[in-house]
Amino acid sequence: MVKLSAPDPLQPPPHAPKQNAAAHPLPERIRLDRTDRQIATILGAVSFALYLRTLAPGLLPGDSGEFQFAAWQLGLAHPTGYPFYLLLGWLWQHTLALVGASPAWALNALSALTAGLGVALLYLVMAQWTPLPTPRRRMAGLYSSILLAANLTYWSQALIAEVYALHTVFMLALLLAAQALVRAPSTRQLLIVAALSGLALTHHALTLLWLPALLLYWLLADSGWRRLPLGSWGAALVAALLPLLLYAYIPLRAGPEASPWYHQRLGDGVLTLYSNDWASFWAFISGKSIDAGFRSAADAWAQIPQAAWLWHYHFGWVGLAMIAAGLVWLGMTRRYAILIPSLLYVIVQQIFNLYYNIGDILVYYIPLYLVGAIWAGFGLAGLVTGDWRARQSTAAAPPVSRSAGLGPVGWVVGIALLLLAVRDAPLTSAQIDQSNSNGARQQWEGILAASPPAYDGHSGRTDNAILVSNDRNEIVPLFYLQEVEDRAMGMTGLFPGIAPDARFSDIGATLETALTQGGDQPVYLIKPMPGLEVRFDLAPAASPLVRVLGPAATPPTVVVDQPYGPLQLLGYDLIVNGESAELALHWQVNEPLNEPFGENYVATAQLLDANDNKIAQDDHAPGGDYYPTSLWKAGEQVVVRHHLPLTEPLPETIRLLVNFYRPTDLAPLAQPLILPLVIR
Repeated sequence: MVKLSAPDPLQPPPHAPKQNAAAHPLPERIRLDRTDRQIATILGAVSFALYLRTLAPGLLPGDSGEFQFAAWQLGLAHPTGYPFYLLLGWLWQHTLALVGASPAWALNALSALTAGLGVALLYLVMAQWTPLPTPRRRMAGLYSSILLAANLTYWSQALIAEVYALHTVFMLALLLAAQALVRAPSTRQLLIVAALSGLALTHHALTLLWLPALLLYWLLADSGWRRLPLGSWGAALVAALLPLLLYAYIPLRAGPEASPWYHQRLGDGVLTLYSNDWASFWAFISGKSIDAGFRSAADAWAQIPQAAWLWHYHFGWVGLAMIAAGLVWLGMTRRYAILIPSLLYVIVQQIFNLYYNIGDILVYYIPLYLVGAIWAGFGLAGLVTGDWRARQSTAAAPPVSRSAGLGPVGWVVGIALLLLAVRDAPLTSAQIDQSNSNGARQQWEGILAASPPAYDGHSGRTDNAILVSNDRNEIVPLFYLQEVEDRAMGMTGLFPGIAPDARFSDIGATLETALTQGGDQPVYLIKPMPGLEVRFDLAPAASPLVRVLGPAATPPTVVVDQPYGPLQLLGYDLIVNGESAELALHWQVNEPLNEPFGENYVATAQLLDANDNKIAQDDHAPGGDYYPTSLWKAGEQVVVRHHLPLTEPLPETIRLLVNFYRPTDLAPLAQPLILPLVIR
């Protein structure tokens, strides 16, 4: 009887032609078996379960909260639009709503699902790329996948409604498709890569940095792509461009019915944040319409220490050593088609991160951590085999190592590295656990309990409140309450930067706009903001609300009208009681008080007797954290109040010294003003 055996996936078929070794230095011909797919499924499922355990339970602030209501309503989110994510999110939210899941929780859970899928796909990528006997090949795949799954920033984005986990899935899906195209070039595989590329571009613009690396990988693999018929390239172009039609979602869903938060009432008019024209469309999908830009070369260079710290924080010294080992192993074994594209991609993405001036830049490191995990997996491959030599290959089989490697030592090293990779997972879980994250819900339940004026569906009232915060993240949940839960209807939510113009340049300009353009709508701060009283007349309302009545400036009791550097002292009010003097200085801002590094000035007021002896003094930073001197603009009037404790009765002759100075070096803004003080 002839004994039959299954073909060895690490050996070429007997009919495979021999090729030049230099032309095929890649391990693309390793085929996944059922066990590989089962391991990937388990990895994804375990990761998904861990992410669900630490998942945010519902309504979130910021971008996450915006996605939660924009997807549910099939409306617009912030630039660059994310049409694929919003369409997928709408389908997911409405499907889970059938079983009672809230839209907010459902979209958070979608991130957990896609993050788990990313972990599974990474294992499949590594399992096909690592030229080792099956057990050690799987060990390398496990190591890379665990590093990604337990990565703190990646995990954090798996717990909230965000786009970065799905972006990772697209990166890995494209890589798997590219592997398949290299392994067996065909029109079908080319069309899959093209269609995935177009679809990924409708999700996140960072895909633009990933696609050149994939193209270079494909070119360096030299796997017969030149033999594809000419018609395949035309079909691939169509397959790549067709998904981009999803961007028509933006103008189609930008109107007030689909996206009312882009068309809020402001007095007798409407604050329209998106106009349906080509200029607005391009500014939107390119990100030009958001407040983001690029740093100078000097400022980018200054970010390098932070970048180095982030790499170390996420991988540790052991992980960084494994990354270095992986790079060396790829080079010494001549796997240049993997080494060169991945290295160039990391360089380009890292430079982009250094220059890109945006608040959430930390999540832009996730693609870098993904490639780092891949390199670390190759480092483990080198260590567990001890084989760092280049080998011959054929068209059908890559240069596969059959070395026994380090034997038991290799296994010990591999298992130790796997244990180290999972060691910090419980700490990471506790550190970023969002399962009790109810801050946004609690804040807005408190705001609504204070009963700001709002449309109730029956009275038809028109004095719906304008609610203002200095933080966009805090206002976003209002729109979820309105569009998903039909609460707080009619109220307007404003924040600095809501529109890219001077009317909303900061909290002062935003409040000024609300007061001057809001008509009969009363204006409220959704939280106390100490310091804004220098610019506005504030009155307490039901906690946590603060009513904004108008500008703080009123005619001073005593007129002075003296210049002081970029300011003009218009006059002052003074109230003296037995223990203190309450002084209010009325200033006109003629020129901004901007310092090169955004430093804010301290104001001093001193009472002097006839001999210039100090009787009382008060120094503080006017405007506090919410309206410091760096925000004061030309043409504004501000009122700086000083509380001056008195230890004895005031003499008949008193002089007042006023000044502003930098707290770091005590340098004055101008020569101090000294004037006689009139007590009325």
